[in-house]
Amino acid sequence: MAMIAILGKNPEFRELHHRNLTREKNPLNKMQSIVALCGKLIRVFYAILSKGVDYSPEKMMGDIQKSVKAAA
Repeated sequence: MAMIAILGKNPEFRELHHRNLTREKNPLNKMQSIVALCGKLIRVFYAILSKGVDYSPEKMMGDIQKSVKAAA
């Protein structure tokens, strides 16, 4: 599975996986987290291809931080 390889190489996705597994409210099990991250990867690919922008780890993690703060 491609996501398992990405988790081994990409620190941002690894951090998101860890956050999914250890979040206080409604933690995911490993397979649920991998499926959720596959969806995230598809959204990242779509944004890169449709907008013609480069991958930005800061932007991806910044979007996650914004959604966490909004939920709190």
